[in-house]
Amino acid sequence: MTLKIRKTDDPILRQSTEQVTDFDDIDFQKLVDDMVETMRKENGIGLAAPQVGSTRKVLVCEYKGDKEENISVVPLTVLCNPEIVHTSAEEINMVEGCLSFPGLEILVKRPKKIKVKGQDRYGNNLQFEADKLYSRVLQHEIDHLNSTLLIDRMQKIDLIFIGSGTLGVPALSMLAIDPQYEIKMVVTGIAEAKSRNHKKLVNPIEEKAKELGLPILRTKDINNEKVVAELDSLKPTVAVMADFGQILSGEILSLPKLGIINIHPSLLPKHRGPSPIQQTILDGDKFTGVTLIRANEKMDEGGIISQVKVELNNTENATILKKYLAEIAANLLLNSLPYYIAGDLEPVPQDSAGVSYNKLFKKSDGLVDKDTSPLIVERKMRAFSDWPKVFTLINGKRIQLLTGHFDTDGELIIDLVKPEGKKEMTYDDFVRGYHTKLTFHG
Repeated sequence: MTLKIRKTDDPILRQSTEQVTDFDDIDFQKLVDDMVETMRKENGIGLAAPQVGSTRKVLVCEYKGDKEENISVVPLTVLCNPEIVHTSAEEINMVEGCLSFPGLEILVKRPKKIKVKGQDRYGNNLQFEADKLYSRVLQHEIDHLNSTLLIDRMQKIDLIFIGSGTLGVPALSMLAIDPQYEIKMVVTGIAEAKSRNHKKLVNPIEEKAKELGLPILRTKDINNEKVVAELDSLKPTVAVMADFGQILSGEILSLPKLGIINIHPSLLPKHRGPSPIQQTILDGDKFTGVTLIRANEKMDEGGIISQVKVELNNTENATILKKYLAEIAANLLLNSLPYYIAGDLEPVPQDSAGVSYNKLFKKSDGLVDKDTSPLIVERKMRAFSDWPKVFTLINGKRIQLLTGHFDTDGELIIDLVKPEGKKEMTYDDFVRGYHTKLTFHG
């Protein structure tokens, strides 16, 4: 039967284990069978007795291999009273998970090869060598038998986060609570004061960093000598960038040992440039996504580390879509980063086919008139929901078109508008008050 997996702070995970001495005990043999069944049902590749509530010194492991990922087979192994008698000098970093810590995947450095001895489930003496994944699984499960948990093996990764806009907020939040990352600095831009009293504006990344108690470096130019020197002194392993808006020099790009991972909200190489979300909506794309690239000195041309694709229903506006992609990006980053650091995710050059670019939109791009296609008007209302907004001119006055939709007959229906100097109102109220209708026939 399957057994309950003990999780995280269950005290039995820290208890000492006892040598198996009675191999003929029916209860012991049943425990072994149940452990194998539980491991397989939970899609694990290893399981130690404390993880299922027993203090006996026994582990099981098995993995059938993966030809596509070139991962070797781990034979079904039942090992009692195991002892590592030799380890190789060569150590390797790999990402490890644990059934007792669901969702946690961290980098762990272990000897590449080991020699282990113990008994099989029937008490027969065993001694054998294990390499690569087999070695790692055995070391992981032997740790459990010695009351050592995955979190005890955690390596701290020094990291810099670079960003200013909302796209990176979920990623920053998730990195900050992940115990394997040490955020040494949050680098963010300085927003220009727009109010009359010229108070400093706080951007979303700075606001989140303050909330999380993280060190912050505000700069108008990340390539400034003093900024470069300060970041260099931190000796970061890697940096993460999202929605920053400044061009990075080669000097900045080379500071982190493993470079800078840029979060881009499109399916690169499509929609390179500063406004991919808006362009996605304007083009009526059926799919979009998030791409992690290793940044280089060319705009959004770095090698692809990982990518996720999502389907659109063509009703999303830019504000909602950006928020949605920001959450996806955070999860993609946290799932990809350990494997990138371990060297298991190598950046792949982008395909030169299918490359497209977008521009930084201006206020004038929001202008529509009677000759504009209703399809373009509707897409612009969604694409420019945050900025620069969509507007038309009536008697020299701007009328913002805030929301609209197509009815079942395919006719564009304007829902909300905001006349210049007035509060937003329904389109029906606008027609009654201004005695005019907005029509588009392009």
